[in-house]
Amino acid sequence: MYFQNRISRFLFSATLFVFAAFAVQAQPGGQVVDRIVAVVGGQMVKYSELQNNLMQLKNSGAPTNENSLTEVLEELMLQKLLVSQAYRDSLKVGDGEVDQEIDRRMRYYLQQFGTTEAFEQFYGKSVEAFKLELREKIRELLLAQRMQAKVIGDITVSPSEVKAYFNGIPKDSLPFINAEIEVGHIVAKPKVNTELKEYTKKNLEDLRGRIMRNEIDFCAACRSYSEDPGSIDNCCTYKNVRRGMFVPEFEAVAFRLKEGEISEIVETEYGYHIIKLIARKGDEIDVAHILRVPPITAEDLRVSKTRLDSILHLIEIDTVDFCEAAAKYSDEEDSRYNCGLILNPQTGTSRIETSMLGQIDPTQGFPLFLDEMKTGAISKPVLMTTRDGRQAYRLVWLKSRIEPHIANLIQDYQRMQDDAQIDKQRKTLDTWVNRKLETTYVHIADDFKNSKFEHGWLKYAK
Repeated sequence: MYFQNRISRFLFSATLFVFAAFAVQAQPGGQVVDRIVAVVGGQMVKYSELQNNLMQLKNSGAPTNENSLTEVLEELMLQKLLVSQAYRDSLKVGDGEVDQEIDRRMRYYLQQFGTTEAFEQFYGKSVEAFKLELREKIRELLLAQRMQAKVIGDITVSPSEVKAYFNGIPKDSLPFINAEIEVGHIVAKPKVNTELKEYTKKNLEDLRGRIMRNEIDFCAACRSYSEDPGSIDNCCTYKNVRRGMFVPEFEAVAFRLKEGEISEIVETEYGYHIIKLIARKGDEIDVAHILRVPPITAEDLRVSKTRLDSILHLIEIDTVDFCEAAAKYSDEEDSRYNCGLILNPQTGTSRIETSMLGQIDPTQGFPLFLDEMKTGAISKPVLMTTRDGRQAYRLVWLKSRIEPHIANLIQDYQRMQDDAQIDKQRKTLDTWVNRKLETTYVHIADDFKNSKFEHGWLKYAK
């Protein structure tokens, strides 16, 4: 939007925090001669921190220019100002919150590297040593977030403010909105019949017996029999698993096992598992499992389809509307209480660019299917592929179709409301920064005193 670039420099987004949190001196490569480039309220900004943040920004693919170093320095000084004020206001961040945030970020980074060994080789230190270096940086970032929330967290905008914001955007700066749709569904997942569930469980029990008698090792059994495609190439092993990453039934058993121990049969929503604990590393485990999924028969699917036929009939005779039917009958928890609407994961709203449909819904041919539907129509039961790769049936409702257009208040009110709120937050934060600078110690290195900052840092610099 019109103000988006300006706003992003002053509001501490999750992306900015990722840059800062991992701007550590442990970066591989040449060493930077370190020095202090700024001090805000007793909080220092080091040259290495500034350079590492700039490098993270460039590596992210974000556009940079000749003023990017100044912008990054101002972001860091704003962070230090927020932290300084957080200490003054006695705001605190608990050790548990810090641990949770470190673990979340480390899981992401380890996933990018594939293995712990690759990560440790790249950085030249152990995961635990890396986490220790991050600890105070993460605490500082969480404090800055908490202080920022105190300053702007309660800000809302009225309809008149949204209108004023929109009218303030130059007409030639209004964004072009690509074609979008709103689509809902009522999902009926087939129920596996009892005989096939017992058959699958018995087969896995027999396989476990062979493993325990050393007739086949766990890795070979995994490669031959497991139905988890995400782990089969790695001897069915998941590394660096922490609580909360898998379903509770799986974790309850996995975290109780001793190293090398193999569990009894465990049932989850995905099927039946036997679990082996490979290694325990503090709060993390390396764990392997063999998954067997009870097969879905054509009869199971037919029953699901018949169930949806009955639900569709109730909608057609106005016994219930689509929203009520979704809440009452749909088997998909993510959408059932939202009128069955599929949400855009990027925005959290129900408006989805048509070009993104294939990324959001794995069902082959779904975008073409929607192209042939009329707005407001509800389909007959159609086959779908769920996110875990299984087949089910669903009713599809094409709630609306938004043609490509220049942004306006009628079609894009929610977008404008979000942008107006961000703009109001920016202005509130601007005012807060300028007021705090009057009473906060600021020092900026001489070689940055000709920089063009958005705020009056230089006016108050000692």
